[in-house]
Amino acid sequence: MTSNDTDAAGDAVATKVIKTFCYSVIMLMSLVGNTLVIAIIFRNRRMRTTTNNFIANMAMSDLLFPLFAVPRETVQILTEKRAWLIHGVGGNILCKIVSFSQDISTAVSILSLVFIAFDRFYAIKFPLKPALITPKSCRVIICLIWVVAMGIHSPYFYGFRLDTISNSTYCILTWEPAFETVSTQKVYFLIIFVVLIIFPIALITILYTAIGVEVWMHKGPVERSNRERQKREYENRKVLKQVVTVVAVFISCIFPVTVYGCLSNFVWELKPPAHIDWFTFKFCAIFILHSNAAITPCIYFIFNKNYRRGLKEMFHCCAQIVNGYRLSKQPENSPPQTRVDSRT
Repeated sequence: MTSNDTDAAGDAVATKVIKTFCYSVIMLMSLVGNTLVIAIIFRNRRMRTTTNNFIANMAMSDLLFPLFAVPRETVQILTEKRAWLIHGVGGNILCKIVSFSQDISTAVSILSLVFIAFDRFYAIKFPLKPALITPKSCRVIICLIWVVAMGIHSPYFYGFRLDTISNSTYCILTWEPAFETVSTQKVYFLIIFVVLIIFPIALITILYTAIGVEVWMHKGPVERSNRERQKREYENRKVLKQVVTVVAVFISCIFPVTVYGCLSNFVWELKPPAHIDWFTFKFCAIFILHSNAAITPCIYFIFNKNYRRGLKEMFHCCAQIVNGYRLSKQPENSPPQTRVDSRT
């Protein structure tokens, strides 16, 4: 979904500071939040459910944003150029990897959301049947998600390359000499748009609509003798609220950059008109896309008490380690600390 840009309008110092600060915040939140989510899930065996395994998969893919995409955007904000600062073979490889990593992260997330929706639908529609996605098949599906995401975006390793324009080096997407760039980019964008945007979102919408109807039909008083079913339905509703919120936020975050991609490919023919401040539009669209990686972990901690409990346990464990380290650093011949009686 990337188009070629070779210039950027200069920003005032205050604007650059604000942009850099915002990107620094989402980079920190993404790194810390997604790392905590992964650690909590794999530290607690009881949390290794199918849904949480897919959530951990999304968190791992979201880590690609602060590691690859955010540093690139921050450098471009500070230098006021879209120019690529690293030259040679290393710069060319990095150009391909950064663009590739950013977009496979989005693909992995949306494919994971599809399987979460399917797992939730099956669990609520057939509550008494064994889970359709077992832990073993979940691992296989996660591997397939990454293979599909990387396969769809593998043409990036041909298309993205360094090019010198007006004595400056840029990381651009071009399909020449094998193909004509504008027409090929339209076809490729359309394939990604249908396979990774339209079809998954339509499928997710259908599944969650069916889940909502099922939950609404069974909502009501439950006999005391059926406490297990009541507990199961309560847990299903909580998980449903969490994942629906994640889906809604994800769609909201990819919508602006998708609109930009449609305009760039089908309206502007990869050459936006001069009278449109498209650099600001693109910056906002990409920033909103990147911010999803910082927002999503917050949703888990807000909606799910198990994540909050896991977070408290990790902080408690870290505090014990720090206290143990501080005690081990005390000299052996130091006098023992005496406690003053507050009653004296």
